[in-house]
Amino acid sequence: MSYLYNLLKQFLALLLTNTDKYVGNFGVSIIIVTILIKIALLPLTLKQDKSMKEMKKLQPELEKIKQKYANDKQMLNIKTMELYREHKVNPMGGCLPILIQLPILFALFGVLRSGIIPADSSFLWMKLVEPDPYYILPVLNGAVSFLQQKLMGTSDNPQMKNMMFIFPIMMIMISYRMPSGLQIYWLTSSILAVVQQYFIMKKGA
Repeated sequence: MSYLYNLLKQFLALLLTNTDKYVGNFGVSIIIVTILIKIALLPLTLKQDKSMKEMKKLQPELEKIKQKYANDKQMLNIKTMELYREHKVNPMGGCLPILIQLPILFALFGVLRSGIIPADSSFLWMKLVEPDPYYILPVLNGAVSFLQQKLMGTSDNPQMKNMMFIFPIMMIMISYRMPSGLQIYWLTSSILAVVQQYFIMKKGA
């Protein structure tokens, strides 16, 4: 695992330093590299969107199963898995792009701490290796996260509706101490995801 982590960190460092040679700013380089990563992950993201659409279609059937087998957890699980198999839906399919993002985040965090990006490197009002002093990026990350979930829509499940508010707050709490460079990556990635989701929904309309 450490070998793969170091390999990914070196790859990101190479991308950032080479991009910086052309644009002359590591903040802009992070945005460009984020766009390149998003393009590379596009097939998986499209698969995620398809999986989420299918899961949304199955919500009424899932609710019926939950009500019917509310007192029999074993049968509830069996019938739920049968429904997934029947419609060829993988409930974990929507999590794959997010799981892939985590190693990238850790590797980028390692790059920011390694000294490859100079400590005085700045972008707009912030230094890339330090947290946003005005907490603007964490709030923006939370707002975009809320918009993203709002755009995807919610089920009638009260717990899912609550997550639409809880998750953005968690994002703010988690990210406010992150280096600004890491927050720029996450914000750019989230904005691209919102734009992509909008066009996918518009196409499906």
